[in-house]
Amino acid sequence: MKLSSSTLRKAAEIQERIEHLQAELDGLLQTSAETSLSPVVGASTPGASRGRARKAAVAAPAGRGRGRRSTSPTGPLAPAVVKVLKSKNSPMSVSEILEGLTSNGYKFASAEPKKNLFARIYRLKGVKQVGPGKFAAEEA
Repeated sequence: MKLSSSTLRKAAEIQERIEHLQAELDGLLQTSAETSLSPVVGASTPGASRGRARKAAVAAPAGRGRGRRSTSPTGPLAPAVVKVLKSKNSPMSVSEILEGLTSNGYKFASAEPKKNLFARIYRLKGVKQVGPGKFAAEEA
């Protein structure tokens, strides 16, 4: 099955929306857990203000251009991929890039990191396709 660029773009956009919604859900669940624990701890006022601060922190990144945000605990994907590509200094496949990311300690928020990387790599800043299934870091 050959994937067109528009299909890959749509897949990447859907993946980004899923990650954004997952982050919002995690934030809401964490806030909910904190406010439900606050009466037990005996800090109802500080717990409530902490909950409001969490909601603001979750909502703030959404205004940063089409709702994109990094939900990975190790940071944004693009700089991590560029670092892996520059360390090899030759074109790499998605599988090779994924191996480099995991060996560098990058943690994916997605349950299927290879699919996530494959869908997003075409749109990552600092990464260019140099052949069928091969990618390299853009020259600065």
